[in-house]
Amino acid sequence: MLKPHVVILGAGFGGTYVAKRLAKHVKSGLIDVTIVNKTNYFLFTPLLHEVATGSLSPTSVAEPLREVFSGTGIELCQGVVDSVDFNEHRVQIISSGTSSHHTLPYDYLVIATGAETNYFGISGAEKYALPLKDLNDAVRIRTHIIDCFEEAVMCEDSAERARLLSFVVVGGGPTGVETVAEMNEFIHGIIDRYFYKSHDCEHCEVKVSLVHAGPELLQQFPDSLRVAVRKHLVAKGIDLRLNSRVTNVTSHTLSLTDETNTTDDMIAAETIPTATVIWAAGVKPIDTRLSIDEFFHVNGDERAFALGDTAGTLPMLAQVAVQQASVVADNIIASIKQKPLKDFSYHSRGTLVSVGKWFAVGIFSSSDKSIGVIKGRFAWWIWRTTYLSKFASWKKRIRIMFEWTLQLFFPRDITKLT
Repeated sequence: MLKPHVVILGAGFGGTYVAKRLAKHVKSGLIDVTIVNKTNYFLFTPLLHEVATGSLSPTSVAEPLREVFSGTGIELCQGVVDSVDFNEHRVQIISSGTSSHHTLPYDYLVIATGAETNYFGISGAEKYALPLKDLNDAVRIRTHIIDCFEEAVMCEDSAERARLLSFVVVGGGPTGVETVAEMNEFIHGIIDRYFYKSHDCEHCEVKVSLVHAGPELLQQFPDSLRVAVRKHLVAKGIDLRLNSRVTNVTSHTLSLTDETNTTDDMIAAETIPTATVIWAAGVKPIDTRLSIDEFFHVNGDERAFALGDTAGTLPMLAQVAVQQASVVADNIIASIKQKPLKDFSYHSRGTLVSVGKWFAVGIFSSSDKSIGVIKGRFAWWIWRTTYLSKFASWKKRIRIMFEWTLQLFFPRDITKLT
């Protein structure tokens, strides 16, 4: 008798952890599982900002899927989803390598295709801003920063040099805060080591800014931690622009409106000359966010499940997808065995945000209630330890620990990768 075939679309946190949970059932011969993903690796997105700012090498935050699932019997398909036929129970796949089309039948489908950058329809943002959503984005940002310095050294026009050395991060959530803090250290490390007093390329010419539309950074955090983060960033010389909404992005400028100044119904406007706008203002589902029931069924289809960023109304966080994954996997097995399904209740375990070297803030939660806050060096150590524990292989953990240790004693690598 043919075994039920489970097809998982996407190998982010949701899809990968569903597959991990199902691996024992593949080994036992109960089911077959195939993962479809556009790349051949699982990407640890919480550390992408460290790749973008020279702290980690690109391969450190990516784990080959064939290595992660070696010996499990799980099949892998590198491609993108062209269409899903829910009536005929099949998926059309376009190969990432040859662009050839393939049909993949399924008995149970898991949709975990994740999210993409949300530009909120702001003029020029998608064309000129640099997103930070995948590995190529991180490498592109790192290369771009290095190029700005190389060009600034040769530039004789002071205004143009100032534009080249103006770096702006948009978004005051965890990604934006972590990115701007690491980028500030990367940039000033470059100056100290390689460019100090070289053709007037000095600290005083560099400007690192963080733009946020709201009145506070990290709005999900308590006041004490928000204040601590704000003071830490300002002490590092970062220009904070709160209550500042982006209205336009060009190849040379970023336009803002001051949300607090509405005298005579006129909103104050400002244009910042800059060559670098990094977009960390939010994400959205790759298609549309799917409607699911308490068992993660898509639109009542008992053969199709969805989780993570692409489904429901919960926050688009890795820990949400990981918690959902165990319930989705268990419900697939329960469906096969014709047993009762589980519903899902999300419980936040807290949030940690790094704010550069030696400083982080965090909330610990139980049953969605905050039970404690931490900040400073200890929080920074907890942040790093927690993320290290999430990697599947000790090889990756050791590699990252080695690179982090090198960073304590040596400047970040400025070798151009593209």
